[in-house]
Amino acid sequence: MKYEFDGAYSGQRVTLTFEEREFVDPGFVLVFAFYQGKLLLTRNKRRGWEVPGGTREPHEWPIQTAVREVYEETGAELAALEPLGQYTVEMEGTPPFVKSIYVARVARLHELPSGFETDEVRLFAEPPTVEEVRAGVEFSPILKDDVYPLALERLRGHRFSKKEQ
Repeated sequence: MKYEFDGAYSGQRVTLTFEEREFVDPGFVLVFAFYQGKLLLTRNKRRGWEVPGGTREPHEWPIQTAVREVYEETGAELAALEPLGQYTVEMEGTPPFVKSIYVARVARLHELPSGFETDEVRLFAEPPTVEEVRAGVEFSPILKDDVYPLALERLRGHRFSKKEQ
């Protein structure tokens, strides 16, 4: 099943799937990382609270991008990582971009690496609700489209999000 909706920014159109057989080679990643059942969010200096993620480097596998981006943005060392979904963002006048969504279990939290775009890292025992995210100026616009709530719904009951780890 594919979901289609407006993106976080004006003029964007998003197509989201959780069917791995439909995934294509992505240029970006987004990682829902859990430490002892708590969701790890990073506060980007410009955008606010968001799920860690970023751009794939040349010659890097998407899974390597996920591990690197989570570490760079949160200081977290991952123990396990699984694909969850993938979405494409289209906007007139620009090439579409594809972002793979992963779910991860954090093994250890280290000091936040210096020199990156992160101001702060926080563990949320309960992920911020869709209503909190959409109403709150402290949350990144990236979380304000339907990717965040649909991914959270898909993650409900996932073994990484359970507290007994």
